[in-house]
Amino acid sequence: MINPERNEDALYKIAAKLRLLRRKAELKQITVTKDTGLNIGNIEAAKKNINITSLELLCRYYGVTLDEFFDDMDL
Repeated sequence: MINPERNEDALYKIAAKLRLLRRKAELKQITVTKDTGLNIGNIEAAKKNINITSLELLCRYYGVTLDEFFDDMDL
């Protein structure tokens, strides 16, 4: 049965993309957490669902739009 509240595949893809953006920016998780107030460690580990507001905040932080974030992602 599919859990409509948690899509593991999507969460892992989003987590991997966020981790890639952070590493490209040469930032540590603690820095992103302090700057955004979001526990990026849990998000990058796909331990928690991420809401669109948090994702948009992280996209702005990394300097990408939501369109760019999802552009090459096959969900």
